[in-house]
Amino acid sequence: MLRHNITHSTLPVGALLACVASLSTVTARADNTLGDFFEEGKLIVDTRYRFEHVDQDGIANDASAHTLRARLGFQTGKVWDFQFLAEAEGVFHLNDDFNDTVPNNPAWPVVADPEDIQINRLQVEWSGIPQTVITLGRQRMNLDNQRFIGGIAFRQNEQTFDALKVTNTSLENLTLTYAFVSQVNRVFGEESVQGAFEGDTHIINAGYALAGWGTLSGYAYLLDLEDLPAQSTSTYGVRFAGKRALDKEFTAQYALEYATQSDHASNPGDYELDYWLVEAGIAAHGFTLLGGMETLQGDGARGFSTPLATLHKFQGYADVFLTTPANGIVDQYATFSYDTKVDDAGPITGLTAAVTYHDFEAERTSASYGSETDIELVARMGDHWSTGVKYAMYDGDGAFADRDKLWLTVEFKY
Repeated sequence: MLRHNITHSTLPVGALLACVASLSTVTARADNTLGDFFEEGKLIVDTRYRFEHVDQDGIANDASAHTLRARLGFQTGKVWDFQFLAEAEGVFHLNDDFNDTVPNNPAWPVVADPEDIQINRLQVEWSGIPQTVITLGRQRMNLDNQRFIGGIAFRQNEQTFDALKVTNTSLENLTLTYAFVSQVNRVFGEESVQGAFEGDTHIINAGYALAGWGTLSGYAYLLDLEDLPAQSTSTYGVRFAGKRALDKEFTAQYALEYATQSDHASNPGDYELDYWLVEAGIAAHGFTLLGGMETLQGDGARGFSTPLATLHKFQGYADVFLTTPANGIVDQYATFSYDTKVDDAGPITGLTAAVTYHDFEAERTSASYGSETDIELVARMGDHWSTGVKYAMYDGDGAFADRDKLWLTVEFKY
């Protein structure tokens, strides 16, 4: 049965409503400006149908989930340096042969797309200070490669943040971001016991663009998660990522990153763990060959954690390692991909294809965690439509069960 839920919010969204009331008083004095407010705005339509099939060892039934996600919203034009955005979202089930986690049904594999109707985004931006944008309310937030802060766009219900965010670009080539987050609205929805993280979280990120080379970023993420104190952490790190042309045909790609993490706020632990990433590749004529190694340290009791990340992007599409094992994890991977625009294939205007192989082992003991092969193909049709197929085959070792996952997707965005 569909759960109707207009999610509650903490301070940022409440303050947003006060801003709306204040602005309404001002706009009443200038009808022509109010007209610009709406005439220069844009409608937001984002719908996606997906079939997800999961065959997992140790679970009696295979999951076959047919789900539909629909978002409808509006972003206003900018008036007196203000711009508003409101977006509602509904996730609907077309069958029930899967475990959506609300409530948990262990007879079926998990497909974490519970039904819900909610406010997905409700925010106001103010740009009255030169080279500065202040965003207040429920909003998306994707920083760097989303390894620490991201929206998990893959799931039908994305992750959003009730936050006050300030972005400043007044220094040449430097982007400074600070956000105070009072609530993280997770993909599981408000009806789930793990549907929201409340607390006082501080997000600091500085990115400096090095012309022709890439971006050097430094960050501090201070997570205070009241409902998950064991993952309340302070993480400090530095990242360099970019690409550089080698000649007219070949381009080098690369990324280096290091972070250190320790207990923070009400976390009962006392520890320090490290994170490393090394990645390199070469691209030509739409083809890319990329290899890398990502390491999240563990001390035998806990692993380096990234609870606000877009986790589906990392360590394989099968989502086996959404929580880092206590002995940590080393992911050695290689991807071969192709991306191109298409001019003579009928309705198809672009194609993206990729094959990735992962080899997993424990960082602390070097024990094998298994391997995974991921395959993905996406076809773009015009400016609004896309369709895709994705497959993940995880061959597990030890406590990690084998599983196969298949996704078929049709999406429309306007």
